Amino acid sequence: MLVHINARHFDLTPALSNYVESKVRLMLGRYKNKIVKISVSLSDINGPKGGEDKCCKIIVKPESTSSIVVQETAANMYDAINSCSHRVKRTVNRSLSITQWKRKKFVSKREVEEEPEEVQSF
Repeated sequence: MLVHINARHFDLTPALSNYVESKVRLMLGRYKNKIVKISVSLSDINGPKGGEDKCCKIIVKPESTSSIVVQETAANMYDAINSCSHRVKRTVNRSLSITQWKRKKFVSKREVEEEPEEVQSF
């Protein structure tokens, strides 16, 4: 599972980078075999003006479905990362569960269609 971290409009510190990586791996570690790439974008929207402007955007690319994008904005970067990582965990869980359910349903339909008819012998 490849995690790419990008910072815009501020310097990415090693502590923040380690925090993001550990948080993402903790939340999505269970799906590491099903996820190809994770991209995390951190940005400070207003710059030095302040306010609720710290943004965390996580893009997850699973093997079987289209990309999943989750974005959160908060006053503190750590809060934005926390809430975004929790939301992405729920979203990935739901997306991969639906995909797995559809796959099982499709396979079971195929098995029913391919069953040979029983031949009666007298």
